[in-house]
Amino acid sequence: MANRTDPHADSVHGTNPQFLVDRIVRVKIYNDAYWKEFCFGLTTESVIDQAAKLDYVGGTYGGRRRPAKFLCLFLKLLQIQPDEDVVLEYIRQPELKYLRALGCMYLRITARYPTILNTLEPLYADYRKLRYRDMMGKVSIIHMDEWIDWLLHEETVCDVTMPQMPKRDLLEAAGAIEPYQSVLEDDLEDLEELERSVQECQELREKAEAAAKVEALREAGLVPEPPAKPATEETPVLKEQEPQEEKEKAKGREKEKDKERPLSRERESDRERRRRSRSRRCSRSRSARRGGRDARRSERSVSRRDRSNSGRARRQKEAKVDKEREKEKEKERQKEKEKERQKDKERQKETEIAKDKKEKKDKKEKKDKKEKAKHANRADEERAAGHAKKDKDGLSVDEWNEIRKGMGLKPLQK
Repeated sequence: MANRTDPHADSVHGTNPQFLVDRIVRVKIYNDAYWKEFCFGLTTESVIDQAAKLDYVGGTYGGRRRPAKFLCLFLKLLQIQPDEDVVLEYIRQPELKYLRALGCMYLRITARYPTILNTLEPLYADYRKLRYRDMMGKVSIIHMDEWIDWLLHEETVCDVTMPQMPKRDLLEAAGAIEPYQSVLEDDLEDLEELERSVQECQELREKAEAAAKVEALREAGLVPEPPAKPATEETPVLKEQEPQEEKEKAKGREKEKDKERPLSRERESDRERRRRSRSRRCSRSRSARRGGRDARRSERSVSRRDRSNSGRARRQKEAKVDKEREKEKEKERQKEKEKERQKDKERQKETEIAKDKKEKKDKKEKKDKKEKAKHANRADEERAAGHAKKDKDGLSVDEWNEIRKGMGLKPLQK
């Protein structure tokens, strides 16, 4: 009676809620002392007191596969089947972390998929530590978000098989749940704004550095200054003075040209001479360069030939060395084969000698047996004919016995 489910409980996934736990595990829980002593008569309120005393989360452990207290309380919840609002209160309360883990596991195995996702996914932000006891009995530290991830993605948790869940994309397409909104979206937007501002600052710095470099080059005279913009508006007095000044400048330029013409001819002749001398020098230098290049090429070709010849010689030497090594190895193999043949011959001789010795021994034994048999036959014949023999006096044993009877003496033995 104590192990039966509540008669008012509804079926979960088409079966009895307790049958969601495997039969072997259920039998071990029913036979456990904790189930018999502390889980008898528990209600939705008294389960909280027992969950507050939990120290770890786990299934069966040890060589005898003893069930943990957490698993016993989980089976008790399946047996009494509390309301969904009560289970949600187990999960929402922030003080008892093991009660929250127990409620999450019960909700995962009994509730519908939209409610599971809507209630368990926000718990990814819970990073509290939990003790987990594995099958070997060792205790390790996990976190609440890991526990939620196990419930949503693992097939078995604490020796309990979890019913399969459809993918979130399918539920979103069916309209059962809303699209997932990450908690980190605001942080990502802030990061994007920071990256934009950093890029703008870098661009401004690059522009300022480029302008400073250009100004430094202008001051050094390496870069010409930009041309000044032509004036659009001028006074009429300047417009009248410009043609007279231009005429005077043109006359002065013509006079200077007339003076510079003979000088320019001399300069041109000097330039032609220089060009010719340069061309001759260039031709000589080119020929010298070509000769040097040809010499270098010939040297390179010679060096390449030498290298190729040296490489061939090395290869030939290596081939010879390899052949000699192979010949030596073959000789050693032949020697080993000859040694093995000699050993085989010696073994055959030894076996033949041993066979001959055995045959001789057998022949001797047979002869000895025959002689012994002959001697035995002779002794038997002599014994059989011994009663007919007579003593030194010419009397036989029977005759002496008759004489001894008359004298009253004992008979002789034959």
